Amino acid sequence: MAGDLGLTELAVLDAPAGAQLERPPARILHRFGRVSIVSPDPDAGGADVPRPPEEVADDLDETERLGLAALRLRESDEFLAGKRSRPRDGEPWEMADCTAVEPRPRLRRAPGALAVEPTSAFLEGSVAVGIVIVEGPTAALQLSDAQRTKVIAEVQNGLGFFIQTNPLAGITFSFEVRDVQLDVAADPNAANLEAVWRDPAMAQLGFSPSFAGVEDYVQDLRSRMGTRWTYCAFFTKYPVPHFAYASIGGPRLVMHYDNDGWGPDNIDRVFAHETGHIFGAPDEYASSNCDCGGSWGRFGQPNLNCENCAVGGGVDCLMRANTWELCAYTPGHLGWTPELAVPNFGTNSSWRVDRHPRLVADTTGDGRRDIVGFGYHGVWVARAGAEGGYGPAELVLDNFGYTAGSWRVDRHPRFLADTSGDGRPDIVGFGDHGVWLARGRPGGGFDPPELVLGDFGYLTGGWRVERHPRFLADTTGEGRRDIVGFGNAGVWLAKALPGGGFEPPELVLADLGYDAGGWRVERHPRFLADTTGDGRADIVGFGNDGVWRARALPAGGFETPELVLGDLGYDAGGWRVERHPRMLGNTTLDRRADIVGFGNDGVWLSRSLSDGSFSPPELVLGDLGYNAGGWRVERHPRMLADTTGDRRADIVGFGNAGVWIARARPGGGFEPAQFVIPHYGVGAGRWLVDAWRVDAHPRLTADMTGDRHADVVAFGAGGVHVSSL
Repeated sequence: MAGDLGLTELAVLDAPAGAQLERPPARILHRFGRVSIVSPDPDAGGADVPRPPEEVADDLDETERLGLAALRLRESDEFLAGKRSRPRDGEPWEMADCTAVEPRPRLRRAPGALAVEPTSAFLEGSVAVGIVIVEGPTAALQLSDAQRTKVIAEVQNGLGFFIQTNPLAGITFSFEVRDVQLDVAADPNAANLEAVWRDPAMAQLGFSPSFAGVEDYVQDLRSRMGTRWTYCAFFTKYPVPHFAYASIGGPRLVMHYDNDGWGPDNIDRVFAHETGHIFGAPDEYASSNCDCGGSWGRFGQPNLNCENCAVGGGVDCLMRANTWELCAYTPGHLGWTPELAVPNFGTNSSWRVDRHPRLVADTTGDGRRDIVGFGYHGVWVARAGAEGGYGPAELVLDNFGYTAGSWRVDRHPRFLADTSGDGRPDIVGFGDHGVWLARGRPGGGFDPPELVLGDFGYLTGGWRVERHPRFLADTTGEGRRDIVGFGNAGVWLAKALPGGGFEPPELVLADLGYDAGGWRVERHPRFLADTTGDGRADIVGFGNDGVWRARALPAGGFETPELVLGDLGYDAGGWRVERHPRMLGNTTLDRRADIVGFGNDGVWLSRSLSDGSFSPPELVLGDLGYNAGGWRVERHPRMLADTTGDRRADIVGFGNAGVWIARARPGGGFEPAQFVIPHYGVGAGRWLVDAWRVDAHPRLTADMTGDRHADVVAFGAGGVHVSSL
């Protein structure tokens, strides 16, 4: 174990040219020439990774020697003791804005010159790092061998934090270490303290003696090392305008070895903090004069953990204080997480899956989906803006909430559905005493709820979530959503009335119920979907013997259920709710809903045919299944959505590493699953391991922009994230 990051790190010496060196699988963290610092896979014999013997030291260049010596220092008791007793551990940085100390000069390009490629747009992939140690002619301006090693050890530790925090970003740092000896006296009164030593240092490295030389150096470094990104860091004892500073977006950071009042044992965290600036993250501590606005980093997110305006002064974060923690927003600034669309509706704002349903719907009729949440105090809405983005969450109804009305997820289902045919979603809630309706208003918002049916409720009717599924669906083709409930005695239907409200419920099928047929929620999924293309929602149930279908009648009600497939059932096929999701969607453009099932061996498809039957199930994808891919209901949501605008339902799956899409083929079936977003998965980064859980953070797919392409809507720790697919 090296340093205080909890990583097992070992050094590997590259094989001579033409030779083969057998190594077990290992993740490369840092490269120092031929010396690589790796973190072995403990399940693949990582303890056997060959380490460079002591006698190779004479064959190493300066970069390689310092890289190896730094690792050994980090493994020492002395180094670990320094980390256990860090000065001012956990304290806010309490310094001036370290990105404005020495602003990055604007460099003029020659007419017609091509734009310079960004050097550090976001922190993913390979990064070249030039460590330039600048020393002067007097003892006070020089570093000892031990101090040079200390610098590299601290840099290793600081950058290792980013690698450890987000292993899926594939970060690897490749180093060049240059020790520049100058015959230039210190001048503490110089107008530009950095230029005193920087310019002659760049000249000695063979570049222009100016800031332009720094730009050229880092570009040259990237070219020689073949990395995606690049920056450099100057360490010196010359007078500097501030003990540590950097430019947002690079290309350089500057640190004084003494590290002001924080001391050399905190160089790692200060270096990591300044590297955050290099990759777009702003300061969050109060004395930087930060605010909660701005457009920072890869995704242009605001600085919502700023100590000056965040609730409670914000939370622990490397950009705010001397800590190995990241807040919910810094990963986005670094380019690791998708855009935070609404800083609400998340776990940090006390929203819980077992208390607060969250949905999306166009509440204003402008063609854009808004975010609707049933919180403690009632119904909250964040409206989609005309120019993109979302407005702040507003409380629009003081009912249907956990406290406001005492609504409970395990007792009181709540839906958004157009019950009047006016194109606006209404709220339909199944409360203790029956069905409550809050009609959608033309300009957004909802009317006060009214009790429209004294049935289908927890007390009035004895309906239970764990026994009696209830749905809203258009069963008549009239454009209004009716209530369909699977009760003890069978299927009950309450048709939506043209002027609002519902007809009294009627028992329309003495089957598919808890007693009438022995159907169970934990064994027998039931759905409503148009399987014939007539615009009416039919009932499709997955029973013991297979798939049963009850077609909707033109005047309302349903035909007698018929067994249409002797498969995909509890006994017929061995399908289980807790292992094998089944759903319906139009995968072929024929306006008929097909059956898509995620079985042990992958994805099975049964097409709805023109004669009213279903084709025999066919294994169309050997992936996304319980055995084929290791997908689990309790970890990996899967759903159907049109991600291309071709009106065919594609598969969207949230796996361990992020989001996968299997697009529907024009002739039926699905393309092989493709990995499209490295976020929203159960293992997508350390700070997200607890964030993207089925039991904590809902993920949905919906067209949020009106472009007919489904987007991901994910309710994470910091709020709502929206990503295009």
